Amino acid sequence: MDRAMYDNQLRRQCLNIPVMCEEQLNGIRKGLEAVPDELLKKIRKVILTGCGDSYFAEIAAVPAFKKYAGAFASSFEAVRCIDAARYLEYEKGQEDATLVVAVSASGSPVRVMEALRRANQKGCHTLAVTNIPDSRAAKEAEYSLIVHTPPFPEPGPGLRNYFASISALFLLAARMGAVKGCCDAGSEAALCRAISEYTASYEEAFEGMDTLMFDMAKQWKDDIGNEMIGDASMYSTAAFIGAKFVEAAGKMTNAVDSENWCHVNYFRHQPEKSGLLLVAGGKDKNRSRVIETMEQASKIGRNCILITDTDKESYGAPEAVTVCTVPETPEGYEFLAPLLNYIPGTLLAAYVAALRGETYFREAGSLQKQSQVGSTIGDSKVEIF
Repeated sequence: MDRAMYDNQLRRQCLNIPVMCEEQLNGIRKGLEAVPDELLKKIRKVILTGCGDSYFAEIAAVPAFKKYAGAFASSFEAVRCIDAARYLEYEKGQEDATLVVAVSASGSPVRVMEALRRANQKGCHTLAVTNIPDSRAAKEAEYSLIVHTPPFPEPGPGLRNYFASISALFLLAARMGAVKGCCDAGSEAALCRAISEYTASYEEAFEGMDTLMFDMAKQWKDDIGNEMIGDASMYSTAAFIGAKFVEAAGKMTNAVDSENWCHVNYFRHQPEKSGLLLVAGGKDKNRSRVIETMEQASKIGRNCILITDTDKESYGAPEAVTVCTVPETPEGYEFLAPLLNYIPGTLLAAYVAALRGETYFREAGSLQKQSQVGSTIGDSKVEIF
């Protein structure tokens, strides 16, 4: 089977990330000029919110905020957009020191706009991180960080936008830390260099990852469903890959942590018909639990893939597990891992879709496209509580 026959737009987006990297970082730094230093200096609580991929990007970004701006009793959390819009309680008397950052590449979802409006009405400061200057989110927010993502003829299911969103949050964290005096003034430039170096390493490793994921896609294409496992910030990668499986291949996919998988998902029917993908760093604290999870899964017939930054022997993966080794982050920048370690899983989802002849986000005759209700992302009712 010729891999070249199954080239696809998600794969081409993966290949484009090293090409767009420098321009993207420059665009984000340009966008950061609209965020006043005076604002960042006084912020002690950052609430990151968004829907779908944007929420996953925010989970990935929390460690960067802790690294660069984690001083003076600061707190940083990623909050689901429905919670920020309807349920989150803001601390009385701390509104002026609270920054709500809403991330949305398009800036169009109603819930993102609603979360910003509610935060504004509560007296908090608000920042939209988006690629569209005249979007709902940008208009609603007090400030906007426009990421200036370079154009691409095949935007597809959000891969390049995801890279832009995570990079923007990383650089916002470094800028906040610098103006607050929590890190060196050159931290932002050094971070850009680290991102460029890390991205270049993926370009060099791409061919091997691409070949392996095509081979695995031939095994996974007829699965009845899939599961993705990631702990701590690696959950962001697991969830993002899971989202690509649904959006591209239309397969029901679940993202979960290793502990809960062993408690619950272990017991699902027909384990041999459901692939399991795990994402974990070789030096992560959860290594022993991930190894136990793989052993447990492989013994009941699960087809397991481990994405990690070391080799199979060094990690201690069971013999039956396929290991995809991705590049290590530059030293001192371990938090960068989720910026790119979704690429193998995205390639897997893309090849499964290509092998099955699936249309991204379903074809014109599908129930989703024919539903009289349609998608409510853009026209949901706005309510402020």
